[in-house]
Amino acid sequence: MKSADIAIVGAGPAGLAAAGEAVDHGLSVVLMDDNSQPGGQYFRQLPRQFSRVGRARRLLEVVDHPRLHYLPDCVVWNAPDPGVLAYAAGEDSGRVRADAIIIAAGATDRPLPFPGWTLPGVITAGGSQNMIKGQAVRPGEDVVVAGNGPLLLVAAMTLLGAGATVRAVVEAAPFQRRSWSRLASLMWSPPLLVRALSWRLRLATAGVPFLTGQAVIEAHGASALEAVSVAPIDRHGGVDHASATTLDADCLVVGNGLAPAVELTRLAGCAHDHDPLLGGWTPRRSADLETTVPGLYAVGDGAAIGGVRLALAEGRAAVMAALLQGSPSACLLRRQRGLARRLDRLNRFRTAVAEIFAPPETFLELITPNTPVCRCENVTLAELESCAANGATGMVQLKSTTRLSMGRCQGRFCLATLADLVATRRGIEVADLDWPRIRPPARPVCLGDLLHEPVPPPALPDDPHLPRGS
Repeated sequence: MKSADIAIVGAGPAGLAAAGEAVDHGLSVVLMDDNSQPGGQYFRQLPRQFSRVGRARRLLEVVDHPRLHYLPDCVVWNAPDPGVLAYAAGEDSGRVRADAIIIAAGATDRPLPFPGWTLPGVITAGGSQNMIKGQAVRPGEDVVVAGNGPLLLVAAMTLLGAGATVRAVVEAAPFQRRSWSRLASLMWSPPLLVRALSWRLRLATAGVPFLTGQAVIEAHGASALEAVSVAPIDRHGGVDHASATTLDADCLVVGNGLAPAVELTRLAGCAHDHDPLLGGWTPRRSADLETTVPGLYAVGDGAAIGGVRLALAEGRAAVMAALLQGSPSACLLRRQRGLARRLDRLNRFRTAVAEIFAPPETFLELITPNTPVCRCENVTLAELESCAANGATGMVQLKSTTRLSMGRCQGRFCLATLADLVATRRGIEVADLDWPRIRPPARPVCLGDLLHEPVPPPALPDDPHLPRGS
């Protein structure tokens, strides 16, 4: 078993910032990430044969530090004991014990079903970013970007930079009307505000239509995407089908916000709260970013959606909190106070952005009976309604009956939609539902990797014929 002062899960902005802060203060670090290169989604790198790191160079240099053990292509799949993480990394699979653990697991796309969303050519905003930034591949020539949230601007700008024609950006929230009333709150982070305004201006200069208060209601095509239908949507989720328009496109990039990746914090036994403005389920944290499990910290978008600057600050602040528990000093306290002030400003900005881009109450009206809700197991809305009519009214019952969420994504793409459907049908809040239990592995792993982990011999009685414990 490996050991370190701090174990960090995730080599994105939050994890890298935490690792840099830790080694700067003389701590030993084990940094684990399931990608082959560090950077996460925001600082995603091209494959090594194209290697370039750009403006993230200084942040990425920490992986070569002598006090840091970096494990790429490493899936952390369980938190079996306090202060211990189990990971799968081929022949190097094993466990890590650390005085403090920082979970910087990042976030996943939150897809929303609509007719045609499984057609080839329909991809998530995160998938589009991966193709362009991680593989230097343009996902399409004529692209519609649609959904909800500020990441639509990022996706559209990246597509323009890759040479694609962006036919339109379709935003479900009337964010432009809301922005003026919250301009003062946005000033808590002027650089981010200026960047967003410059992106909006560049899209306008490129002649990209920006449609607000609208949503994609259907993707059309035989064997691949050919066109997209767009219609106005009110704050309750009602769709004005009579005002629908159709745009020709060979690629539809959909992004309806992000959801924190909380599999590990759930496995570790952390308490969670449900906050739609922060992405859904989020680990409950103290002011020092410590979860309800002592010594375990959650930071970045894996704890609550907030963007890269907040992720960087939280990664550093978590290390400060861990250090102060062991050896408080005036120097560390000054550093912590400075980070706390920065976090306060960025959290105010995050709140303003979340309010501006607050989506309609529901997108459920977009789902028709034949629309797959779970694409891995091809479970349609009609099948779910049939099971519910026969008495399977809870999430656990519907999962067991239909196999929804049992596919490759393990519910990351469908459980939130199922929760909305069940909560609406029963007239209760999503947070009050009985969610399926989380079980290891937190992410799919190869069985062969686990066979490489050294397992101690079992504790047997002197007489092997007697029951254990005799």
